[in-house]
Amino acid sequence: MCLLFALWFASGIVMMYVEYPELTEAERLEALPELNIGEVNYLPFAASKSVTGDSAFTAAKLTTTLGRPTYEFRGISGATSFVFADTNELLQPIDDALALVSVRESGFSSNQITPTVEATIDFDQWTLSTGLNRYRPLHKVSLNDDRGTVLYVASTSGQIVRDTNEPERFWNWLGSTIHWIYPAILRKNASLWNDLVVYISLLGIISVVTGAIVGFLRLRLFNPYKGGRVSPYKSWMKWHHIGGLLTLVFVSTYIFSGLMSMGPWGVFNSPVSQQGQIARYNGADTLRLSTLTLPNTTTIESKVKEIKWHQILGEPYSSATLSASERIPFFGGTQSDQQAQLEEKIQRAIPQLIPDAQLQNVELIRSPDNYYYSMHNRYRPLPVYRAVFNDSQKSWFHIDGVTGEVINRVDKTARQERWLFNGLHSLDFQILLQHRPLWDMVVISLNLLGLAFSITAVVVGWRRLTHSINKGFS
Repeated sequence: MCLLFALWFASGIVMMYVEYPELTEAERLEALPELNIGEVNYLPFAASKSVTGDSAFTAAKLTTTLGRPTYEFRGISGATSFVFADTNELLQPIDDALALVSVRESGFSSNQITPTVEATIDFDQWTLSTGLNRYRPLHKVSLNDDRGTVLYVASTSGQIVRDTNEPERFWNWLGSTIHWIYPAILRKNASLWNDLVVYISLLGIISVVTGAIVGFLRLRLFNPYKGGRVSPYKSWMKWHHIGGLLTLVFVSTYIFSGLMSMGPWGVFNSPVSQQGQIARYNGADTLRLSTLTLPNTTTIESKVKEIKWHQILGEPYSSATLSASERIPFFGGTQSDQQAQLEEKIQRAIPQLIPDAQLQNVELIRSPDNYYYSMHNRYRPLPVYRAVFNDSQKSWFHIDGVTGEVINRVDKTARQERWLFNGLHSLDFQILLQHRPLWDMVVISLNLLGLAFSITAVVVGWRRLTHSINKGFS
């Protein structure tokens, strides 16, 4: 356990600056070609007729796939289908040649490089996330550029769903792979990996608790040992004894919060699903595609990357995405009153989220706070409305102030998880994050203290082990 603790503290410092590979929303939209609305020949309702397996849809989006405008429909079954908006053809699983087309048409490629397909895979070390399951198998494409960039293209959609580069992969061997106990051969078996991390964390807690008990029992502050010493030990064992007591609070909360990151035994599971609540806000479980039209984006000076359709209380509308931070809603009427119309619709719909509970407060959040903030590549658009209810789960809803979409629900168990996992493990408090490098200094210092304490344990343990072995041989 002392060796594991040392590895956790050291790899934790690496993970502060090098995340596990992920195609962030900002990267995805930056690399996405401009949407060619002039090539759209079919409206959403007509295009949806090409989808097999689903006749009702919960979401619809117009994006670009393989260099062509494409509708992305999410069916009521949860399946996602893609239909080319220019020909009304259903997109079939792509091959290596089309994967290269997708890469060449993206902002990741240039005329100076020649991408090649390395393999078609289900998993490798950088594609273990369960969020990629609906895209597998993946075409692994190397850009052959100076940074050793590798892109992963979904066989189901032709979309680029992950990117990595050589420096990122190198540091992740020293960061996430160690910290999460994340070798691919183990992580492929999700239940085995989950149980292993949970029970290793429990062993870590036991080691800290038992060590603390012995440490306090052997400490003499008021009746010191010979020579006025508070510890009976010498050398490395003394450093381990005193260091363990001084770092006890940090080390114990660190390992406990690591256990909480797994949500063991469903401790953070909510007893109430948000699906029905959001459906009431939207006005239906599904979109009425027959009412959807294309917005007039000719007045927008910037490049439109995607168009997405929404509904509030059954009233459809759309929004144009220009970048991760720029989105424009479209309703009837002039462009100047779009935001006012959206605000009025949101205010009318919010009470329907939980109609049998009292709506205590609605506020517009314009900057991150301790319950709504971006860290570890999470996409958190601003501004958002926060609606607070007094239901049994003390639910909070965050609603996108630009598109009107419900982003998430934060109930009392989610807020407990926020503090017991994120708060204790990452110290991601706004008072620190908003005054960087203060956060960096605090977290690195604590990790170095934990690493130093763990090294004393490694040395003591190694000496005891080798002494016992040598004694046995003699």
